[in-house]
Amino acid sequence: MKYATQKIAGITLILSLLVILAFWNNLFDTWQEKVFDKFFIAKKPLNDIIIFAVDNESIAKIGQWPWSRSVFADAVLKLSAAKVIGIDVNFSEPSAKNPEGDINFSKALTEAKPKVVLPIIFNKLTEELVEPLDLFKKASFQGVVNVTLDEDGTVRTAENVQQGLMSFNTLVAKTYKNQLSAPGHMRIDYYGPDKTFLMLPIQDLLSDKVPERLYAGKIALIGATAPDLHDYFQTPFGYLSGVEINANIIQTLLNQHFYSPLPWEVFLILTLLFNCSAAILILKIKRFSVLLPSLILVFVFINALSAILFSFKVIIPILYLDIGFLATSAALVIFQYTVESKEKQFIYHSFKHYLSPEIINKLIADPSKLKLGGERKKVTIMFSDIRGFTTISEAMTPENLTHMLNEYFTLMTDIIMEERGYVNRYIGDAIMALWGAPVANESQAKDACLSALKMTNALLRLNEHWQKTNAYPSLTVGLGINTGYVVVGNVGSKKRFNYDIIGDEANFAARLEGLNKIYGTKIIISESVKKEVENNYEFHVRELDIIVVKGKKEPKYIFELMIEPLDDIVKKHFNDGKMHYQQGNFIKAIEMFSVSSKFGDGPSKLFLERCSDLQKNPPKDWRGIYEFKIK
Repeated sequence: MKYATQKIAGITLILSLLVILAFWNNLFDTWQEKVFDKFFIAKKPLNDIIIFAVDNESIAKIGQWPWSRSVFADAVLKLSAAKVIGIDVNFSEPSAKNPEGDINFSKALTEAKPKVVLPIIFNKLTEELVEPLDLFKKASFQGVVNVTLDEDGTVRTAENVQQGLMSFNTLVAKTYKNQLSAPGHMRIDYYGPDKTFLMLPIQDLLSDKVPERLYAGKIALIGATAPDLHDYFQTPFGYLSGVEINANIIQTLLNQHFYSPLPWEVFLILTLLFNCSAAILILKIKRFSVLLPSLILVFVFINALSAILFSFKVIIPILYLDIGFLATSAALVIFQYTVESKEKQFIYHSFKHYLSPEIINKLIADPSKLKLGGERKKVTIMFSDIRGFTTISEAMTPENLTHMLNEYFTLMTDIIMEERGYVNRYIGDAIMALWGAPVANESQAKDACLSALKMTNALLRLNEHWQKTNAYPSLTVGLGINTGYVVVGNVGSKKRFNYDIIGDEANFAARLEGLNKIYGTKIIISESVKKEVENNYEFHVRELDIIVVKGKKEPKYIFELMIEPLDDIVKKHFNDGKMHYQQGNFIKAIEMFSVSSKFGDGPSKLFLERCSDLQKNPPKDWRGIYEFKIK
């Protein structure tokens, strides 16, 4: 897990640095601007600007373009109530057909009450300034009117100072309001598509159809909107005429609320923050059905934050943040999937011989159950051991011994796995199995007891088969089962470990298995197991004894899990014998055990011998508890 976390942190850092490097080199700026175009929302401009359009309707009535300068002279004189007039028409050459019009226009400029701003065009091919005629310059202001095109041919920004001269729009705005600041370069705050600003045909003005109140004290712009005059440019709101772009630039200057880019340091922090958020989500959320909506939610938040800040004139390089977040998310999901696939393969191959497919699937679904280190859990432990194995092994060849053990272990392991148990280890001829770990099991004691009974019956059938085929000698097995709290987990080094349990309850289970040899039983369970299964009528359990194992001081009740219920005579005499035994009435106990032992009952035979010894050597302080001196 630590290795995977380090890898995820490394991938996140590398991708963040790549995004920062791309931003530093303006790699995706063109596409970034297209994203910003989508953030613009149409809004109503202030009532400061009116446009008089040289449109198709006006050309149809006034005549073919270019018009006589007298037309513009009339327009200037009629706009005497305006505060400033901006005419976005080229007046750089004298009129050959109508020189009188030039004189009229010059005279109108001189007599005009509003200040008039005329355009200067910078010819980028010849690097020359194309200015109005001198007779027009004397009575007007002039500013550079060139638009600034981005790489994709879209007008998004404006240069307020060009070729050392103030721009046309800056002059108009400053003439309208003296105390205006105009940054050298600014992003245009577009207000909407065409006709967002009040726009009237210039023919209506010349025909006295426009009330003076519409333009009194305002900025009056005159410019071409007829498509044939080719004064259209791409903008975030689609194609707009040059005069409408001028209106948007002037309105941006009048508002004095300019877009500002996000500081470099803040962008760096946001990149790391959002990329790390993707990494944390992928690390913490294991279910893809939850992870995907979580990542989408963060992605939506990033874009919503950018759109909101954009409305407040703060520019966040959202495309770079999006690329960083999406790239990090995709890379880490792929990495996590690869790691988890290897982890699942590891779990499957590690446990397929010890666990049922059902439990393996649960571990694969939540590998954290196999974390390195331990946790305190309630489990049921079973120990199974072959009786007299040393004698059996000495009489067999190694090959036959191995084949016999493999056949025996396969049969026993299959039963344990069928009952949702985990074969923890094989210890020589012994088997150690767990229930309740690594996956929780509410019926762990029942499953363990059922396994023990099935294993005992299966061994009987296996012995019969071996006897018929004369393959191997018969085996006798003792089983001990205990339920209790132990430390469960992966124990060992970081590079090599085993899934194991540690605790006295495991040791006690091993002791119970060994006691079968003494009591002449096959399955001995602890009191904790008995309490778990005592209401289950498919199990037949009898109390065997109260003992203290070697090395311990606390007495414990032990019970026999029987394959078949006891004969009524055996049951009565054994229970009565136990009662007299615990009371210290050994003579009466011997009388009872003598009857039950005749039926071949192993525990009765043991108690018969024990009572005889106790009668000969009576204990000083008898409490009915037998203390073992050996393991």
